Amino acid sequence: MSTYKLEKYWLLLMLITIFNVVIAEGVSPTFWITAVIALTTCYKGIVVIDHFMELKHANKYLRYLMRSYFLIFPSLIILTYLFPEQIANLTSFS
Repeated sequence: MSTYKLEKYWLLLMLITIFNVVIAEGVSPTFWITAVIALTTCYKGIVVIDHFMELKHANKYLRYLMRSYFLIFPSLIILTYLFPEQIANLTSFS
């Protein structure tokens, strides 16, 4: 992959990160804000895996395993927003 294309991806990742920070700091958290941040996090992870880790053409099992990380954790972010007390009870020591 050309350096120019990687620089475009890097710039896109930085813009998405800044967008997420502005949203997270500027508005009160709602389901839709949480969903947007979770989905952009998922997208950023997939871009990093495919282009910066160069796993786009790697073994399918390895690529899917890495991608699943960025599908599972944004899903957990949304579930935590939807069910905060239940998750706190599941993860507490008492």
